Amino acid sequence: MNPVWSDAPRYGPPAPLPSQAFLPGKTPRPPDAPPLPSEQAFLRGIDLYHAGFLWEAHEQWESVWRATKDPERRDFLQGLVQIAASVLKARLGNARGAAKLAQRAREHLARVKGDRCMGLLLAPLRAFHGDPPRLEVG
Repeated sequence: MNPVWSDAPRYGPPAPLPSQAFLPGKTPRPPDAPPLPSEQAFLRGIDLYHAGFLWEAHEQWESVWRATKDPERRDFLQGLVQIAASVLKARLGNARGAAKLAQRAREHLARVKGDRCMGLLLAPLRAFHGDPPRLEVG
């Protein structure tokens, strides 16, 4: 597991990180984490992503995506989910799958208005082509 941003600030609830990242086809799938309220799950996803727990971040953001009805926020969250999945595919050696997911992420993020969503800058996310972007809350 390689962190995306090893010295990133922590945003989510104070909870330990998993002992091992889930790598589909390579490591056992961990048990489902207890559900968090949407705001906490979103921030927990950022912490997990920065620490390199890409599948786990994807799961947190997907739970928030399922709970929201706002179409623009759904596009934003779907973009984040696909960025995490793309980086994971790349780390597993699936360059073609990673590129397809990166393209889908950019398509979702292009539909989000403004320069921020849910506190995150959109420009680095919209420019995502492979190098994992840092997610900065501000």
